[in-house]
Parts: sequence; C-alpha cells; structure tokens
Amino acid sequence: MAQKEEAKTPAKKGGGLKKILLIVVGALVLVGGAVGATLFFTGALHQTAEAPREHKPAAKTAAKASGGHGGEAAAAPGQAAIYQPLDPPFIINFEDQGILRYLQIGFSVMSRDKMVIDAVNNNMPQIRNNLILLFGNQKVETLNSNEGKEKLRALALEQVQNILNQEIGEPGIEAIYYTAFVMQ
Repeated sequence: MAQKEEAKTPAKKGGGLKKILLIVVGALVLVGGAVGATLFFTGALHQTAEAPREHKPAAKTAAKASGGHGGEAAAAPGQAAIYQPLDPPFIINFEDQGILRYLQIGFSVMSRDKMVIDAVNNNMPQIRNNLILLFGNQKVETLNSNEGKEKLRALALEQVQNILNQEIGEPGIEAIYYTAFVMQ
C-alpha cells in the first residue's frame, strides 16, 4: 500500500531554484535600470564621460621642473584650450534715452596656459570692475546688432588683456566668449 501512495504522489521538480534565480536576476535588472536612468537624467553620466579640459604637455612640465616659467610652451598652438568662466554673470543697469535697461552678460575666457588662468582668478575683482564699467557705457542700438556684440566682446578682451599685461607681463588670453546675453 505504501508503494501505491508513492506512485500517486508526483515527484517534485527542480523548478523552485529556477524561479528564485529568475526573480533575483529580474530584480537586479530593475535596480540597474533605475540606477542607470537616474544617472542619465541627472546628467552624472555626461560629467564623467567628459574629458578634462586642461592638458599639461611634457614641454611645459619640463620647463617648470627646470625652473623656467613655461612661457615658450604656452604659445604652442598644439596645446589644449583651457576655458575659465567669469562667474557670476555680469548684471548691469543702465539708462538709454530715459529708459532704465537691464543687461546680463556671461563670459568665459580662453587660454592655453594654466598660469594665465590662475592670474585671471587672482585678478578677478579688477577684471570684473573694469568690465562692469565698460558694459555700463553701452547703448541699446549698439548691443542689438551682431556687430555691436562683437565689438563689445573685442573691447572686453582688450580690457582683460590689459590687466593681465600689467600683472603678469603678457596678455595671455586668446579669446573671450559669450556664455549668456540677456537685455531688457
């Protein structure tokens, strides 16, 4: 009789382990997807994938190690550009034809020499002062045209280069670029 009962009860299959494994793998996929989506939407993936903007060539490093200032290497066109934002953006109120106007300008300067970027940071109060005075003297008609904006950019570059010439003996900055331009 015991043999008949054994024959009637079906043998257990090994499906329990497969189900647990399938649930664990599914949970890992969901968690990984959630982490990936979070990193993507917060922009963290873009920051880590971005290459550093600063590049130290061997010639410049060797010049610094030997006691030189690396000025010859700074002019090499093959070096990577280093951008430094002039933060926070400039906010200027000025009057034009009896109307109070508002101007917000963001800039970044570009050089190929880290020492020049350090000099910009060290002289930021003087640079910001001179640029605020420059921007406050502008006319709306000038700023509405592309030519006027380019002229203002050239004048701003000249101001920054003059300050750096006084402080470090070279203009150092190759270009200055708008990062924001709002006028009301």
